[in-house]
Amino acid sequence: MLLYYNGFVDFSFCMSIKNENAFLLENPKFINSLRLIDIPSDQDFKSSLEIKKSIKNSNFNLKFDKKTKNIFKQDNKGRLKNKKVDIIDSDQDQYNIFKKKNKSKPIVNTQDDLNNIVEGSIKSNKQKKKEKLKHKLNINLDINDNDKSVIIDSPLSIEELSIKLQIPPAEIITGLFLQGISVTVNQIVDIPTAIQVAQKYNFTVLNKKYQLELSQLDKLQQVHSATGVNRAPIITILGHVDHGKTSLLDAIRNTDSVSKEIGGITQSISAYQVNYLCDSQNKKLIFIDTPGHEAFASMRLRCTQMTDIIILIVAADDGLQPQTIEAIDYIVSKKLPYVVAINKIDKIDVNLSMVREQLADYNILSTDWGGEIEFVEISALKKINIDILLKAVSNLAQSINLTTDPMQLAQGIILEAYLDKTKGTVVNTIILNGTLKIGDIIVSDNSYGRVKKIVNNLGDDLLMAEPSSILQVLGFYSVPQTGKYFHVVQSEKEAKKLITQTISSNIIESTKNLLNSNLQLDNKANSKNLNLIIKADTQGTIDAVINSFIQIPQGKIKLNILTSNLGVVSSTDLDLACNTQALIIAFNINVTTNILNAAEKLNVHLCQFVLIYDLIDYVKNYMLDLIDPEYDQLLIGQAKVQTTFFVNKGTVAGCIVKSGKLKKNALINVYREDQLIYKGIISSLKRMKDDVNEVSIGNECGIMCKDYNLWQPRDLIEVYELYQKPKVL
Repeated sequence: MLLYYNGFVDFSFCMSIKNENAFLLENPKFINSLRLIDIPSDQDFKSSLEIKKSIKNSNFNLKFDKKTKNIFKQDNKGRLKNKKVDIIDSDQDQYNIFKKKNKSKPIVNTQDDLNNIVEGSIKSNKQKKKEKLKHKLNINLDINDNDKSVIIDSPLSIEELSIKLQIPPAEIITGLFLQGISVTVNQIVDIPTAIQVAQKYNFTVLNKKYQLELSQLDKLQQVHSATGVNRAPIITILGHVDHGKTSLLDAIRNTDSVSKEIGGITQSISAYQVNYLCDSQNKKLIFIDTPGHEAFASMRLRCTQMTDIIILIVAADDGLQPQTIEAIDYIVSKKLPYVVAINKIDKIDVNLSMVREQLADYNILSTDWGGEIEFVEISALKKINIDILLKAVSNLAQSINLTTDPMQLAQGIILEAYLDKTKGTVVNTIILNGTLKIGDIIVSDNSYGRVKKIVNNLGDDLLMAEPSSILQVLGFYSVPQTGKYFHVVQSEKEAKKLITQTISSNIIESTKNLLNSNLQLDNKANSKNLNLIIKADTQGTIDAVINSFIQIPQGKIKLNILTSNLGVVSSTDLDLACNTQALIIAFNINVTTNILNAAEKLNVHLCQFVLIYDLIDYVKNYMLDLIDPEYDQLLIGQAKVQTTFFVNKGTVAGCIVKSGKLKKNALINVYREDQLIYKGIISSLKRMKDDVNEVSIGNECGIMCKDYNLWQPRDLIEVYELYQKPKVL
């Protein structure tokens, strides 16, 4: 007997008992709504799973009137909490209605789905967390175990590496420990170390990096041709230290910035606006001065990313130097328009042809040598040919046709950013496109804010700033990353959305992690560490300091940067330094007397610097002091044992000096039949009955060692002096 209602056979309200032809209603009150039909007694009943499969392919429609639906809903409310309901329906509309009304309940279509739900429900929180972290790390593992591959393109922690490789962290830590590398589960390891671990487990490491498309925050907006106007070019001066970059800008601007620089070198990025009269037209040029010292490579790189034109300056008396070649590499790789300025032509005995030949070796040929690059021979000190150089730059800027749209939302580049205890976050910027106004929502990479104040390069407060303006902007809620573009957006909500969607890496933190994870497989487990706390005035300066530390060899002493922050030294920094025996480095910032006194009481080393040279030299010398002294042995004499005799203090070897000399407290090696039998120190040296400090060649003497009495005639004694080797990193 089956339950039949409106053409639909319902098995969900029945359960089988021993009698195959009998059913027991779970809901007897529905008997009034049901009519019974007879079924032949010889028909076999199928199992519930077979029935479910057979009905799945049938043409039955599930239709209920409103009253019955309500009855079903009320009666099955408690039962549905503990039981999965199978819905088998060919009518998609009815299924969708049911799904919508029961969206909080699981809908199971097949036995496999049911198994998946049960399996998912019993997963532990730890497993779910692990899967979430896997998804976050974008693990790229091949399904085929015979062809395992993984992408490792950045430093990562042991925990992250274990998830990538699906290897327990303890196993990785043990393997590294056996190779002399002691790490913890949260320790950051560098790329080579991570690759070696992966290869140990037969992984194929893919060296390619993720090629991410530039987000809206990392590219300039398009300028509409209808409203576009010409903008002033950004001109960056690149060259080796002391080749005259700042002097050239002083000659152009009629200023004397060189005399104000500490140590006579540039240590930060500076931007200047120059109005130049060319062909009866007043043209605006924006110049960027860059540091030439090797430590500021990242600053120079950022400038090449924002510039339109390069002035490559070369000293006529010095020729091409390392930072000149570095600048040429930037120009060639980024295909930047440039002009060559050969400076210091006023000096005696300069060889201009040599400079041109050196540049020709890098395929840089002047127009008079058949090339395409404009060469201008100048003297920044005597202000010779400065106008010719400016005209060459203006003509080059006109040829590349730079445009901007003042009607668009502002966009520009961040030159520098730092914290001021009275102003808050201060950002030096150049507007490349659009107009910036007070109250605009401004966003850059992972930082945003509302513009509170705009100051131009003359120090005047502005309500709005047009394109090609050098500005100081206040209003960022956190310090943005230098060298990044900034954008103005319509609302704070949009700014937050852009920040969450942006995939970017912080240069300072990446560099710091690389430095902290500078693990090499041949490092000794007992190598010494020097902990550092860096405080500086700007983000670019911190970057330069860390870059300088990376260049220092760390085979014997490993530099470990605990923190690197902007602003003044605080009591928190002192506490951290005291607990970790760290060295605090304050660069280009003032330290209060209270902090200095507190550091002295806590026995914390706090060092202040204003020159990058002094900082690097100090850290190198500090590292050298931590290195244990090493000695070389120098052979100074040989002696042969003639006889032995005993005294109260021990056995004395009667010797004759064969070569050189013997010294008291010198090291000796004793050989018997060419076999080394003893190494020690001469504790007593006598000539006749007198104690002496030295016995020269041809003389007889007596030797005694505190811990050795097994002298025999014919033993050969070699005498050495120790000389301390110069300490090297």
